[in-house]
Amino acid sequence: MVPKLNKNSFAIFLTLVFCANFAQTSRIESNNQEYKDKEQFSQFRKKRMIISAWQVNQLKDSGALVVRLKTNIKLINAYFKMGDTTKANQKIIEQYAINKNTMMAYIDNYNFSKLYFIYSNSSDSLVDGYRSNMFLDTNLNIDSKIKLTEKFFLIAERDYAYNSSIGFVPEDSARKIVEAGNATKQGSIIIKNKYGHQLNAPFPYEFQEKFLVTTFDFPITVIHKKSGILLNYTVNKTFLEERELAKKSNKNPAAVHLKVNQQFVPIQKHFLYESLAKAVSSLNQELTIFYRKSPRPIFEGKYKELIQFLY
Repeated sequence: MVPKLNKNSFAIFLTLVFCANFAQTSRIESNNQEYKDKEQFSQFRKKRMIISAWQVNQLKDSGALVVRLKTNIKLINAYFKMGDTTKANQKIIEQYAINKNTMMAYIDNYNFSKLYFIYSNSSDSLVDGYRSNMFLDTNLNIDSKIKLTEKFFLIAERDYAYNSSIGFVPEDSARKIVEAGNATKQGSIIIKNKYGHQLNAPFPYEFQEKFLVTTFDFPITVIHKKSGILLNYTVNKTFLEERELAKKSNKNPAAVHLKVNQQFVPIQKHFLYESLAKAVSSLNQELTIFYRKSPRPIFEGKYKELIQFLY
């Protein structure tokens, strides 16, 4: 049975959550320009904690995480329009490798809830209520057999976080609202609700990179045909480790010999499997910790008004 959030457990919950998430929440609380006075902002903080507890329970007990993969289609089409097929194909191959690395990082390191993958251009269909013919198999192809059966889901994607939030919006107007504030550093994972609004602390919604941008060459098998290109990319899960071992052995870590039909693709460090796996593993761990200290709230009495924000 799910525990009821009574006065005592709620007080303990607020204390634990505030202490554990002070670093994350302080960034948001420092920018309270949306609120007229301290009392309003204090009420918003309590609202964040209660709704975050509901969200993490929904996600764990009967929800799903939908990972949104980018297509880079505008840039690719622009190159095709200019007649630069070489650059267009290069971007297709790069994006394929990035998406495959991302998918495998989630599959290997996330088990907090059910997991699905879509391309970013399927987002509107997902919000419109479609639950099939958009989800991807492990070859990054749409598989009509994969159906989203969970009523509650959150979105995970690489994006910018915002230093001020739109707060909580009633669902009947949520689709019309666009995220506000100034974009900060891009995060490897930003967690959003189904309408694309980033979640609020104390929910662990933001994971940023902590290393400089470095680009590596990856060998990928590419077969060029008149109808397009065929890709065969096996994710290298130990690429950085292999480079470090090569350095210790006084070998050139970049000395990779291409096989038949292979070509190098430039991939930045934050798109490597190992980098993505660390971020996903952190997400999974923080969700687990937050869930364990977040009893499911019961929306009665003065908390009944929060029901409009539960989606």
